[in-house]
Amino acid sequence: MRRFLGIDYLYESLRNMEEFDIKLKFLGKIDEENALMFLNNLKSLNDKYPNSSSLTIYISSSGGNVDMAVELYHFLRLLKCKIRTVNISYVNSASIILFSAGTERFCFPNSSFYLHPITKKLDGKFSYNDLYKEAKEMATNTDNMAEILMRSSHKNKSYWKRLINKGYLLTSKKANEIGFSKILSENELGKNFQCDIL
Repeated sequence: MRRFLGIDYLYESLRNMEEFDIKLKFLGKIDEENALMFLNNLKSLNDKYPNSSSLTIYISSSGGNVDMAVELYHFLRLLKCKIRTVNISYVNSASIILFSAGTERFCFPNSSFYLHPITKKLDGKFSYNDLYKEAKEMATNTDNMAEILMRSSHKNKSYWKRLINKGYLLTSKKANEIGFSKILSENELGKNFQCDIL
């Protein structure tokens, strides 16, 4: 996998978080700028609260770079702390991978998740071999995404591949039914999720 973010330096300082809850937001596209801003904010908060034991990420994103989303997913899963992800409006496309990093996943009653076939923008002239290589990479990314979603739900890999390939809007109710996300009630929101967020 290509490494976009150079995040090795962060792992050692963040993996032993304990005692407090760090809260962060991830808004907008998954691209290098937003990913680095998110990681820098995470490092800053960890420096401020070195004894944190959990991380809550509030997400509203249209998606973006799949490889970068997978890299963020693996980075977050390596942290030795509880991770909560919260869909605050919509989590689409590649951002579903980031959302899946949560060991606990939540959404609001009107939140949604949108899956669609992986696409790639190509410029210039390409040979058959070039196009075949790109198609193979997209198929691999689809397979990886389905594997991640399977691990975060009660559904198997073929179920997720089918939804990805046809394009599917997953409602909060359906996400709850298949064990992908729990719907937050107003009481739970006030009790567990009110906090200043960076």
